Amino acid sequence: MTEAELREKQEQLNAILSSMAEGLIAIDNERRVILMNQAAGILLRTAPQEATGQDIRQILRSYRDGAELPYKDLPIEKAMTERNIISVGLLDNLSVRVKNGRLFPVALMIAPLLNRGEVSGAIILFRDITKDKEIDRAKTEFVSLASHQLKTPLSAINWYSEMMLEEEVGPLNDKQKEYLKNLYDANRRMVELVNSLLNVSRIDLGAFAVEPTPTDFAAVADGVLAELAPQLALKRLHLNKEYDPKVPAINADGKLVRIVFQNLLSNAVKYTAPGGSVGLAIKKEGENVLIRVTDTGYGIPAADQGKIFTKLFRADNIRDKEAEGTGLGLYIVKAVVEEAGGRIWFDSLEGRGTTFFITLPLAGMPKKDGVKGLT
Repeated sequence: MTEAELREKQEQLNAILSSMAEGLIAIDNERRVILMNQAAGILLRTAPQEATGQDIRQILRSYRDGAELPYKDLPIEKAMTERNIISVGLLDNLSVRVKNGRLFPVALMIAPLLNRGEVSGAIILFRDITKDKEIDRAKTEFVSLASHQLKTPLSAINWYSEMMLEEEVGPLNDKQKEYLKNLYDANRRMVELVNSLLNVSRIDLGAFAVEPTPTDFAAVADGVLAELAPQLALKRLHLNKEYDPKVPAINADGKLVRIVFQNLLSNAVKYTAPGGSVGLAIKKEGENVLIRVTDTGYGIPAADQGKIFTKLFRADNIRDKEAEGTGLGLYIVKAVVEEAGGRIWFDSLEGRGTTFFITLPLAGMPKKDGVKGLT
C-alpha cells in the first residue's frame, strides 16, 4: 500500500471516528489512552491530544451512588482481567465525573483486545444517558401515580365482595357464590399487582423507607409458612425447616424481611409439582445470617437465569404451568437485600429444582427515611 493510500485510509478512519455520536476510547494493556474520538473529548471535557498517554482510570473516573469505585470494581478492570465484554446500562447507576466536577450517568461497553491470547488493551464505547434517566423516572412516577389511583376502587371491590360472600346482605345461591368467588380472586390478584407496582416504583425512585427494629427471622418465616399451609397441604409438599438457634434477633425492618420470605417461599410452593419438597434454612455464617430456600420444582432454564432478577420476567418453562405471577417479586427481593447490604444468588437445574441463597449482615439494616415503606 502506498503512502497516499495509507493517508487516505487514515483520513477515512478519522472521519468515521469524528462522526460517531458515542464516545470511543482505546487503551493499551497499561490502561493508557492511545486514541480518543471527538465525542469522547466533548463528553469528558478533555481534548483528545491532552488525554493521549494518560491513565484511563483518571480520565474516566467512575462513580456509583455518589461514591467513586475502587480500581478492582471498575468495569474496565473487570473486562480486562476477565477477558469478557462488559456492558453497563441504565439500571447499573454508573456515572462519570468530568473536569468541572459534574457527574453524568453513562451507559458503556468495554471490549478487551486480545493478541495471541494476551490482553493488549481495550475499546471503550460510552454515552451520556441523562435523558434516558429522565424518561425512566417519568415512567416510574406515572406507574406510581396510576397505581395509587387504582388502589381505592380495588379496595372497595374487595370489601363489597367479602361482604356479599359472607352473606351479610342476604343469602346467595351456589351459582352466585361461584361468580362472586371468581370476582373476589381476580380482584385479589389485581391488588397484589398494584402493590407490587407501587413497591417497584418506590424502589426505582429511591423513596422507600427502612425502619429497623429487633426482628426474629424465624418467627417472620413461620408466619409466612402458616399462610402457605393450605397450599402446602393441597399439593402434598414436604416441608423441611432448619433454624439455627445461634441466630439472634437482628435490627431489621420486619416488613421488608417478610417480603423476602413471602416471595421466595411462595415461589418455591407455586413452582413445585405435587408431592415435592420445599426447604428453608436460617443459619449464622460468620458476620452474616444465611437464608436458604430450596425446592424440587421446575427449575430455571439456563438461558433464562441471567434475567431472573429483572422486572416483569417469568421463565418460559413455568408460564404454561402457573398462570399467576407478576414477574416483579424477585426484582423487589434483590432490591431489598442489596439495600440492606446483603447478597442474593441461586443455583438451579431445569426439572430438578432451585435453591436461593441470601446473606444479610447480623449488624442489621441501616435506617433510611422515605415516603413510605414497601407493602
